[in-house]
Amino acid sequence: MEIHFFIDRWIGLRGLASVKMGAVGDFLPSSADFPMTRTSRSVSIAPEHDASALSKAQKTFNSLIAKIGKRRKRLRDWETATPAFQKRYVDELLPLEKTSAALRTRMVHCLDQAYECLTKTECRKVALVIVDLAGDLIGEDENEGKALKAIYDKYSPTSYDSEVATEVVGMKSMLEAMFGVDLGDDEDLNSPEDLLQRAETHFQDAQAQWESENAQRDARSGRHHPGSRPPKRTHRSSRQS
Repeated sequence: MEIHFFIDRWIGLRGLASVKMGAVGDFLPSSADFPMTRTSRSVSIAPEHDASALSKAQKTFNSLIAKIGKRRKRLRDWETATPAFQKRYVDELLPLEKTSAALRTRMVHCLDQAYECLTKTECRKVALVIVDLAGDLIGEDENEGKALKAIYDKYSPTSYDSEVATEVVGMKSMLEAMFGVDLGDDEDLNSPEDLLQRAETHFQDAQAQWESENAQRDARSGRHHPGSRPPKRTHRSSRQS
């Protein structure tokens, strides 16, 4: 089992990436003699009939606008396709995944039963297949998890739980070194998911603490925040009587 497998499961995709328009103001011409044309919410610079060809900056601006239009269309296409994809995943792919898991579980049990009837060479190969299949299936079905774990431990040089514990320790060290944090002791960390949940909670707490301390500093320095009353201003007359 690879570390990145569990990180991908935890993170996953959380929506579509939004397309942001950069600071295209730098490419706007300094002259106001060129009319602006607007088509499908996009802006471009069009030369007048009696004007010379567009400058390099104006052409660059139009090129950027065209790229933004294409990316907007691509984003709209994704937004249109996503609901259909989700429906097909639930209706078609998910049942196939469940069927595949059930068939692989059945294969593990069949190979386990046939193991004693095989030659030594066949046994070595079948043991590798059993460990590989069972290791992937243990977390798929709670009802079959215990039986699959027992079969895994029967054919693996090391137990499943010890391998998971080693993996959790390695992930914990990696996260602590990467983010410069202390995620506490190893108690109650029975799986990579438990570790990632603790890390997420730690980061959320740290973010909340930072925001609170930042708000307190701003309050002490008299900075104004949206929604709060602005500080009263006192006007002193510069005239002297």
